[in-house]
Amino acid sequence: MSASVWRVLFFSALFVASWGFLKDVSGIPSTWMPNDKVMHVLIFLVLTGLFRTAFQTKWWLPVILMAVYGALIEVLQGMTPVRSADPMDWLADMTGVLLAMLIWPKVQPWLTKTAG
Repeated sequence: MSASVWRVLFFSALFVASWGFLKDVSGIPSTWMPNDKVMHVLIFLVLTGLFRTAFQTKWWLPVILMAVYGALIEVLQGMTPVRSADPMDWLADMTGVLLAMLIWPKVQPWLTKTAG
């Protein structure tokens, strides 16, 4: 796939993740969703991996951008009446980023070969 397709995938995932992080989840049964921290790890793993594939940049840029994005999400959640900010969510986000930085270089060649 071309870089343009990966960028569309990244921005689509970013939009969906942002919507999900700011959505009122009080009506969703807790048995539907796995552990909140696991969700944060997985979402940030995917976002970081997609970013790395879509934008061939220095290794530290996705780390910084995802750290800022995760912090911004927590601040915004703290400003809503239906969500709350949790610093542990940010640590889960950064765990996902770290895992992506370790795993994605091994997965990316397979993904780009399979998708291309």
